[in-house]
Amino acid sequence: MELTLKFFATFREAVGSKTVDRSFPDASTVGDVLEALEAEYDGLAGNLLQNGDLKPQINVLLNGREVLHMDGIETAVDDGDTLAVFPPVAGGSVDRDRPASAAVRTDGGDAEAASDGDCDGEGDDGAATAVSSETRTEAYRGISRRLAVHYLRNLGGDADGPDEAVTEVVGDGWRASVAAEKVAAAGAITLTEVTVTFEGDPAVLDDLIDRFGQKAMRAGG
Repeated sequence: MELTLKFFATFREAVGSKTVDRSFPDASTVGDVLEALEAEYDGLAGNLLQNGDLKPQINVLLNGREVLHMDGIETAVDDGDTLAVFPPVAGGSVDRDRPASAAVRTDGGDAEAASDGDCDGEGDDGAATAVSSETRTEAYRGISRRLAVHYLRNLGGDADGPDEAVTEVVGDGWRASVAAEKVAAAGAITLTEVTVTFEGDPAVLDDLIDRFGQKAMRAGG
């Protein structure tokens, strides 16, 4: 069977191309594909799988859906499928259990982003070293999830699939996860609230969130 493989950021550099078409045996799984990629490309070796599972921080989407929400690396792939592979955010690992700041933009007002913190990592000499990476969550009303993805792409992000199907966008030094839900506004009135979880270098996030907020304010104001 034939698969279309898409690579982003540093993985694209390792492969030398954004898109690669490859043949795989029938009844292959996501894990089989990733294992084959590690064997084929030196720059991917040891960077996709760990202890029989996806390496932490790696995002793999099958036809636009996160495989972690399917059957993980045991997810079956079929002829004509598209598998997109995203590397960890540059600047160090992100602690997904760390409390994130939250701010809500309801009518074009300012949204506050706050919360600074470092995660600890191990250096080559075994000593603990600080890595500069952070998670911030912002909520916006007056825009759709599709429009939020469109804005993130305009700000330099890359993602696989059409705007309406994308939930993860990756840029240089950052990653953004986008979700949306209906919330009560007044009485029986409901509004769409889009939540964007930004991860990456704090200095990069400062500028990114500010520019994203300006776009959201213009759309919802």
